[in-house]
Amino acid sequence: MNLKNNKGVTLIALVTAVIILMIMATITVNVGLGIINTAKFENVKTELMLIQTKVKGMADRKAIGEVTEEELYGTKQTSGTYSGWYLLSQDDLDDMGIENADADDEYYVNYETDDVALGVDVKFNETTYHKLSEMVAEES
Repeated sequence: MNLKNNKGVTLIALVTAVIILMIMATITVNVGLGIINTAKFENVKTELMLIQTKVKGMADRKAIGEVTEEELYGTKQTSGTYSGWYLLSQDDLDDMGIENADADDEYYVNYETDDVALGVDVKFNETTYHKLSEMVAEES
């Protein structure tokens, strides 16, 4: 029996191919997870920007006397981290036309600074965010 004419795949070639495929799969998964995390962060930021647009409109209408403070979206907070800010209910979000927002996440708005905050942690690139102004500052 002549073993030198065997044209099959050697064990070393097979192990090398498997290792290369594992490395490629790991890189692909990590890149994919990074893209998903970025998309989630951008989605939250866009949602907060939509709320901010509505808040600016209401603040402008209040400034010219079209609406009163009682007609502003949300319930004014009198204590805590967001004292002076308005907590939005699900009805407020629905009235604003923000369909994907869930009031359980606790959206807060500040009509004086036009800032919007989220009551839950938003983590991106090992940093935790709550306010839209912090998220936008990250881009700069």
